[in-house]
Amino acid sequence: MNYITRKKASQMLSVSVKTIDRWIRCGRISAFKPFNSSKVLIDRDSLSQENLQSSRPTFKNNF
Repeated sequence: MNYITRKKASQMLSVSVKTIDRWIRCGRISAFKPFNSSKVLIDRDSLSQENLQSSRPTFKNNF
C-alpha cells in the first residue's frame, strides 16, 4: 500500500488539513497512526473521488 501524510493529501485534493481530518473522523479516508509516532498516514487508494463523494463512509479508523 502507498501511504501519504495529511498535508500531502490536502495538497492533492486542494482542501484544508482540517477537511482531511474531518474525512478521517467520519470514515471517508482510511488512515492510521504508526506506533510511537504523532503522524497520521493516509492510504492513497482511499482518496478516490468515488469514495469521497459516496453517501456512506466506508472506513473505520481507530486511533
